[in-house]
Amino acid sequence: MNQFLEKQVWIVPILIIVVAIAFFSIRIVPVGHSGVVKYWGKVNHNSILSEGLHLITPIRTTVEYISVKLLKFNQQTSASSKDLQIVSTVVSIQFSLGEVSNLYQKIGNEQSVTHILLKPAVEESVKAVTAQYTAEELIKKRPEVKIKIGDTITAFLEKTLEGKGLNVNSLSVANVAITEFDFSDEFNRSIEMKVRAEQQALQAKNEKIKKITDAEAIAEKIKIESIATANAIRREARALRENPHLIEYKRMEKWDGKLPRVTGGAIPMFDINKGQDK
Repeated sequence: MNQFLEKQVWIVPILIIVVAIAFFSIRIVPVGHSGVVKYWGKVNHNSILSEGLHLITPIRTTVEYISVKLLKFNQQTSASSKDLQIVSTVVSIQFSLGEVSNLYQKIGNEQSVTHILLKPAVEESVKAVTAQYTAEELIKKRPEVKIKIGDTITAFLEKTLEGKGLNVNSLSVANVAITEFDFSDEFNRSIEMKVRAEQQALQAKNEKIKKITDAEAIAEKIKIESIATANAIRREARALRENPHLIEYKRMEKWDGKLPRVTGGAIPMFDINKGQDK
């Protein structure tokens, strides 16, 4: 019995060793990642592990997991505009990694890529593009500035990758967005004052136009009334010329029926005999 137990005791260490070897031989590549295989620290470009379970040789083989998902990088940087205003810009880049074995060998993992490639690309590109515009133009031409910064970042990355002997597909930029433009407090105040002055000038212009319009309307009204009055006078004058008895008729219309108390040598109000001689 004791001999049997002594034999069984050796099984436990063996099982532990087997389990340890199995444990260190198993590698699980997470979803959205690729596994870069290294033999004694040297990258094996012919063996890239896909997602899932893999068996490797312990000690000799190690695996570095590189994300191939769409990643996001934000960088805040300050630069001077064409009119020497300090502009603080936040740039957001969506990117993905490819050819991960070469990229890892010459640049490193995702953190190294963002620090070595993306950060300087954003800083240099923002400075180069911002210097081409005044601070006010950066606000008014934001879509144009965004496109230029994106193009400059892409060109910077392509040149850097080429210098490292890497294919441009090693790092693909999906989108570049300018999420923020901040200016100094003095510039913001000057913009507010300018906008207020423009609004006041526009209001004064509108009031002036209104006054001119009102004056023109009054003048036109007076003109129309004057023409109407003149036409009425002309019509009445023509009627008097054509009918001399109309004057007597008009006087009779205005007479209240009372004879004047003092006549003296005045001419009678109405010539009763007028028109009866015939």
